Amino acid sequence: MFNASATPQPLPSTQNAVLIQEFGTPYVLRYQSGVSIPKLADEQVLIKVAYAGINPVDYKTRQGKGWGADIIREHTFEYDKGAILGFDVVGEVVSSNTRQFTIGDTVAALTFNGGCYAEYVTVDANLLAKVPYGVTSEEAGALPCIGQTAIQFMEFADIKKGEHVVMNAPAGGVGHLLIQLLMIKVAQDGIKLTVICSPGKYAKLDELIERNKLTSWIDYTKDTDFPDLQADLLLDLVGGDAGVRALSILRSGGRVKVLPTIWVDKLKQAGNYKGLSVDGYGVEQNGQDMARVLQQLADGEITLRIQKIYPLSEIVAAHRQLQKGHTFGKIVLKISA
Repeated sequence: MFNASATPQPLPSTQNAVLIQEFGTPYVLRYQSGVSIPKLADEQVLIKVAYAGINPVDYKTRQGKGWGADIIREHTFEYDKGAILGFDVVGEVVSSNTRQFTIGDTVAALTFNGGCYAEYVTVDANLLAKVPYGVTSEEAGALPCIGQTAIQFMEFADIKKGEHVVMNAPAGGVGHLLIQLLMIKVAQDGIKLTVICSPGKYAKLDELIERNKLTSWIDYTKDTDFPDLQADLLLDLVGGDAGVRALSILRSGGRVKVLPTIWVDKLKQAGNYKGLSVDGYGVEQNGQDMARVLQQLADGEITLRIQKIYPLSEIVAAHRQLQKGHTFGKIVLKISA
């Protein structure tokens, strides 16, 4: 075993963590003490967690939906064990089985193995990136899922110069980063950009971008029929009936890129009459993209908004807030100092 430290500090044998024993409402989340600290495997590090971001995938997993819930059913509940949610983490390396990271490094990661609603978590070294100067721990803890999703989704969208792009949910976790990346393309590639959101969220965009450089804004709360913009591309971060409603803004043969991949078939069917191309995307976890988006944040290319920070013991309130769908930016859990 490789332990990258000349003077490793003694670690406790147990920790505080939030576990679920069943799927359901936020009240299935239980803050507990005396939880075992995970053991390191090869090419992993043990992180003392400072902050953990929460994402919509967290509450969907808690409800028993999607790939995260399937993994928990098969590998945890099947053996009568509790599961620890949480995919975003920032913290200090306290033990290491890899030469890539040493004890004392401050690192961040997106890890599909979960386990971040806890004081300690093990993470594969290839998922980690060191947090650069100028990025706070709160920001780094909020960034992994939404940051990697935003930069990967931009590449997946393959936006051409001069295209008219429409996006919905521009003030959410992924959306508030994505719109900033899109505005760079407005300046550099001459794309046109229209957003679909409520008046309240539209007003908040002033904190992120120069709104006067948007091509237009659609208020979904009052516009019964969306305008036929003959747009080239819809970036759909919502899906469902909202995604179907937005298809009317596209030209025949236009493209749709949708993040909630469960809605791809519904949107394909709804867009058949226009010959729309509909593709879904799911984020891929990796340390290179983690490092890239952290550096963009450090360099001021993007700004990250944190709506509220909750202590880990108030996890139920945090999930209830997130599930309301009114968040501007990100909700974060504070685990330790």
